[in-house]
This record gives sequence, structure tokens and C-alpha cells, in this order.
Amino acid sequence: MSSSIQLRKQRVHDGLFEDIRRQIQDGVLRADDYLLPERELATKYRVSSRAVREGLARLEAQGLIRRHQGRGTLVLRRESKIEPAKLKNVAVIYQGRVRDTSTAEDFDSLQQALQREGYGTTLYVADGSPEKETQIVEQLAAEGVPGLVLYSAHPSTSFDHLQAARQAGMKIVVYDHDYPDLDCNFVGIDDQLAACEATEHLIRLGCRELLFINSERDSTTNVLRQRGFEEAAANWGSGLPRRVLRLPSRGTLAEFGDHLRRELTPLLSAMQRPLGVLVWWDEVALHAIECLREAGWSVPADAAVVGFANDLSGALAEIPMTTVAIPREEIARLAALLLINQMRDPTRPPQRIRLKARLIIRESCGAYRRQAGRVPTSVAVTS
Repeated sequence: MSSSIQLRKQRVHDGLFEDIRRQIQDGVLRADDYLLPERELATKYRVSSRAVREGLARLEAQGLIRRHQGRGTLVLRRESKIEPAKLKNVAVIYQGRVRDTSTAEDFDSLQQALQREGYGTTLYVADGSPEKETQIVEQLAAEGVPGLVLYSAHPSTSFDHLQAARQAGMKIVVYDHDYPDLDCNFVGIDDQLAACEATEHLIRLGCRELLFINSERDSTTNVLRQRGFEEAAANWGSGLPRRVLRLPSRGTLAEFGDHLRRELTPLLSAMQRPLGVLVWWDEVALHAIECLREAGWSVPADAAVVGFANDLSGALAEIPMTTVAIPREEIARLAALLLINQMRDPTRPPQRIRLKARLIIRESCGAYRRQAGRVPTSVAVTS
């Protein structure tokens, strides 16, 4: 593994891990003592909440502590210690575009599900770079890591690095977007149906034109969401005009916002009100609302906006975001289960699981305005 990746993995939480382990070994922290809450540990060691979770996960993997939801983190008696040699380890790779707390929550759910079955976890961040993801996967395969949970940065047609890892014996679960031609597990939502249902909701609100803001990234997720948008527009839109605006596949949120402003603002003068806007990601949907308001459009009166992810930033925005909620905890639980089952039984064939999502209707679609004499509350997307 390159030194840059190794340093990124270790340097953030090592201080917390080593200090707490030393306090336990020296008797400063005794059996049945509780550690400080995670927020206070983050302040004390000047690290992020995610780094605290990673450090605690290493301590728990060595049998020094046990985390109890709602109660805190307990120092274990030495005779309860799990021998490190008996603990198996798997890897988790994220693209690296951290969306408020969601990535940390995803990793924490995965980590807990795997630890319950005796597996430790190591987190790697690909920074949205296919090249870096390839480098990490190749190194993990060379080290003989038995399992991988992957939120990939690669397009769905580019998976040679994963195929090579599979041939080396690694079991793989991907989520968020599928690799239909790769012999591996997948778990995620039914993106096409979710986008179709969200677009139908915009049509039922009486929108006279439809716009889908999507990424240029050629992933199964983006392809299926656009397909669902087109399906609803064709089947339920009665000839409504529709457009698709695609943004660059890489960049910071600020760069996404700048590009969206350059592309969307001149289009608005030719669009009809009320406009229905579906956006592939909540954070970009918030930028879309800013662009609409800067151009003199009222949200939701002139434009109804729907995002994807149910991120905290959308829920707490000035105009709370209508969004497709992704069942993160269930996806994490199933991803861990699929991986463990296949590592235990290598003859088990891979599975592809698509879960139902739920449309949460908030003010960006006029949740508090009466539509045809009633106030809509929520719409379930069925599988």
C-alpha cells in the first residue's frame, strides 16, 4: 500500500486509540468504567466523530471495550477479551464525498453489523477518484483481505479491478450503484421506481414542465433514476415538456452549485410555471432552490423540488427538502449479511437486492399547502 493511503488511514484516530489503550493497560481506566461520550472524546482528542468511532472500533476489536447503544462505552474485564488473532477483518471503501453525517452513519451501521459476527472493519476513502479506488482494491487483494463493502467511484462499465479482486478470492458487496455484469453482491434501492414515483408526484401537483438534474457520471444509479423520470413523464405527463440537465461527475459542492447556476439560470426564462424539478442528490437540490430564488422563482409556488438521500442538510434547510429517503440502516445490515454469508460459504451465489424507498414530502413541494382540498403527507414507493 502506498504511504499516502497508509498515513490517511492511521493518523487521524491513532492518538485516541493508543491513549485509551494505555490507560486501560495501566489501570487508569478499570473494568466496568465508562468512557467519555463520543462528542467529548472528539473534543478532547481534537478529531472528528468519525475518527472517534474508528478508534473505538479498534479498541472493541481487541476486546478492551464494548459499546452499548444508549448506555455508553464500557471498559471490559480482561478475561472477557477477544483475542485479536481470532478477529477477521474486512474493508469498506467510500467515494469520499462526505454528506454531513450520512457517511459516518453508514460506516457505523456496517461496522456494528460486522462486529456482531466477529469481523473487524477498516475504512478507506477513495476521494471520488477511480484511480485511487483501483489502487486500494489492488492492495487489499494482494494482502488477502477476504471481504469488501464498496461504494464505488467507478462507472458501472469499468470494473476490471473488482474482477481481478474476485478472481483472487475476495468477496465483494457493492451498494448505491450496481455492476450488473460483475459476479458480486449488490444491495440498494430500486432507483428507477423511486424516481418514477417522485416524478409522478410532481405531475400530480400540476406542474406544467419537468426538469431532471442528473450527474454525468455513468453509474447504474444515475442511469436508472433518469429512466424512472422519463418513464413517469411518458406515462403520466400527458405530453408535458421535459428536460434533463447533466452536471459534471466530479467536483466540490460549491463547484456543482456554480455549474448549475451557469446552466440553469438561462434556461428558466423559457420554462413554464409551475415547474417540477427532480435532482439526483439533496445537496445539489439545495443549490437548485438557490438558483430558482435568485432568478425570481418562488419555491414551491413556481417550482416544486424533489431530491434524493434524505440528508440532514435538506431536512433542516430554510425550505425543507422533499426527498426520497434511502433506508441506510437496512442496506448496511443486508450488505454485512451478504458479505458474511458468502465468506462463510464461498459456493453461495451472489445476490442483488433492491429495497423500496419512501418519498418524504416537505415544503419544497408544498407539503403545507392544500392541494385539491387535502394536505399530502407522505407517499410510499413500493417495490
